[in-house]
Amino acid sequence: MAATAFGPADIGQLVTLRTVTGGDATDVIGTLLDVSPTEIVVRRRDGRTTTIATASVTHGRLVPPGLAQTVAAPELQRLMVDGWRPLEVESQGDWLLRASGGFTRRGNSALPLGDAGRPLTAAIEAVENWYAARGLPPRLQLTIDGTETPLAEALTIRGWRAEIGVHVMTAELAPVLRTWRGVDADVQVSGTPGSDWLAVYRSESGPLPDVGPRELLLNHATVGFASVRVDDACVAIARATVDERWAGLFAVDVATTQRGRGLGKAVSVGALRWAAQRGARRAYLQVEHGNDPAITLYTTLGFTIHHDYVHYVLDEDAVQHK
Repeated sequence: MAATAFGPADIGQLVTLRTVTGGDATDVIGTLLDVSPTEIVVRRRDGRTTTIATASVTHGRLVPPGLAQTVAAPELQRLMVDGWRPLEVESQGDWLLRASGGFTRRGNSALPLGDAGRPLTAAIEAVENWYAARGLPPRLQLTIDGTETPLAEALTIRGWRAEIGVHVMTAELAPVLRTWRGVDADVQVSGTPGSDWLAVYRSESGPLPDVGPRELLLNHATVGFASVRVDDACVAIARATVDERWAGLFAVDVATTQRGRGLGKAVSVGALRWAAQRGARRAYLQVEHGNDPAITLYTTLGFTIHHDYVHYVLDEDAVQHK
């Protein structure tokens, strides 16, 4: 029996099993959580955990990872820039300098994707000057991939500090949409964010600045703004984009009074379904470290952590002493 070939090294991998109980065959797909000579524990795509008697399994195999898991971090970072396109972008070698009137860290940070074309200290100084010329605090989005240490150390020496960490999560879209079970919500997708959509988006971060938000949100050829309404009021939102068969999921939020009802998951799936209808086959999203409810939500949908990045910012005290 193939299932007996699973071992501790396979825990965390996606598996497919066929079980036969009482003459009825059932297929189970999910993440392998534990395995023993008598039992196999799998977390299904919908988040349910199932314990299966090994004796009932007739076939079992590991599912090879798809492109959503195997894409290189720098390539995925470039794709994510397309999904959240800054209002201004300039290349410095293989680095991208992004500005969007101060709206969001992603839209206003340097992204090092290789060689800056100059010595490291000079490259960082150029970043500082570029943002200072725009009246913005110098920020840099540093991918954590095992090569970041020299740049992180150079930033620290110049007075930069790590500000916030982010998980990049990815998934193949077909299983996410195929196994979706949740609240029956009517998700509408529009080509523009209305004032009520924006009101939910800014609910916890305060009023949006006058320059940047709407322009940045709309700065894409294939963008959709998903919403759920209750009593004609917008209560849940998400933004989706499509680039090169990838869907980007952004700006998922639920009105405070409507949380705990599954609307965040429903509006996310609605936005991803819209993206799939426009050619997307896999998806990415970004969630801050420590946001356990969001991480759990996306994990139950089938997303896994691909890599992390950290935002660095130049402290004001360091700026004043330069």
